[in-house]
Amino acid sequence: MAEGKLRAAVIGAGVGGGHGYAYARAPEYEFVAVCDINPEVLARFYERADIERGSVAEYADYREMLAQERLDVVSVATPDHLHADPVCDAVAAGVRGIFCEKPLATTAEDADRIIAALDRHNAVLSVDHTRSWLPSYQAVRTVIRSGEIGSLTRIVAHLGGRRAMLFRNGTHLVDAVCFFADAEPVWVIAAHERGFEDYGPVYDGRGGRDPQFDPGSTIIVEFANGVRGLINCAKRTPQMFELDLQGTDGRFWVTDQQCMAWKTDTAEGTPEVVSPPPGRGYASPFGANLIPAVQELAQAIQGEAVSSSPAVRGRHVLEIMVAALRSQAAGSAKVELPLPRG
Repeated sequence: MAEGKLRAAVIGAGVGGGHGYAYARAPEYEFVAVCDINPEVLARFYERADIERGSVAEYADYREMLAQERLDVVSVATPDHLHADPVCDAVAAGVRGIFCEKPLATTAEDADRIIAALDRHNAVLSVDHTRSWLPSYQAVRTVIRSGEIGSLTRIVAHLGGRRAMLFRNGTHLVDAVCFFADAEPVWVIAAHERGFEDYGPVYDGRGGRDPQFDPGSTIIVEFANGVRGLINCAKRTPQMFELDLQGTDGRFWVTDQQCMAWKTDTAEGTPEVVSPPPGRGYASPFGANLIPAVQELAQAIQGEAVSSSPAVRGRHVLEIMVAALRSQAAGSAKVELPLPRG
């Protein structure tokens, strides 16, 4: 073991390649193991992680890995509906930090189980809603919090393209809205895209690989502080990811690579284009964007930081998405949050 370094591993090699890339390059970590039940997926893992095969131990059973490797941090990058057991088993085995792929879970009960396990074992978790660590998004939230555009009142968010699936990729958009709204959601109204009218009130995305099993949806969500979000996951639109953050005195328009800002002259009501706060969007390769996330997780384990994408907000995101399913199934009825359990 490298002196003073945290021992890290990845469960789920398919999506986990970016995680492996980050652990292998963050100086706080020794990346020691990867687990997947599919040997072909394991073979592809190394290409995305950009490390040599043989440099870490390989496992087909994550419980064996937890028993053998004395791990400090584990990434859970299994299919969308299979996060709860690996997270709970890892923290019960003494793992102090979890980097969990999005969404946190696909049922409110699984999200509750994860958070209860974290509390019980005094562990910390970050959800890989990657934009939480992008400098551009963080800079815009900082100036919104400072009152630069007055009180934030509306967030209009859009995700387009064939894979604008509510749970698989829409979770990023829902989380970005929660990231900027900065408050708990209190109710949801939703209407799915055509073809998903009869989807039902329960997630049936089968792990998130195929768009036909995960609906696009238009969602209105009200937050406790009065911010209202309009979230549009629309497969039959051009591929995009954008947010229009509107306040009483101005607005920000944000994408993964661009940002524009306007201030309003309250006397005249005329918008004026102003310079946005500095900060880059996505870096390349993708795994580079996760280095700040795993470094922050290392600090959080020591009590020196808090997660930019915490488990509690991950549960809010999950509840919004499940509430959208229930709203659609009830004729686009308003669904109050938090959701009832049991």
